[in-house]
Amino acid sequence: MRRVVVFLFLLLAGCGRKATRADCEMVVDRNVELQLRKMGVNDSAVIEKRREEMRASMRDDIEKCVGKRVTDGMMSCVQSAETAEQIDKCLK
Repeated sequence: MRRVVVFLFLLLAGCGRKATRADCEMVVDRNVELQLRKMGVNDSAVIEKRREEMRASMRDDIEKCVGKRVTDGMMSCVQSAETAEQIDKCLK
């Protein structure tokens, strides 16, 4: 989850548009999903519960993320990433 926090602050750089709450939550959600799947967790109910828990625990970080700069390409890359490492690359 540390990667997610790093991403939230990297949004300061670059051109693009202002990140919405949905953008910021999507990065958290995608990271949670990929990390759980890597551990062999495929139950969608378990994944959704963990997403909600992470959103709650990272509420302040998500708030700081909203309004930061993000590109549509960056967000598309995050959505199509198949590993947490790929998400990191999307955000650089």
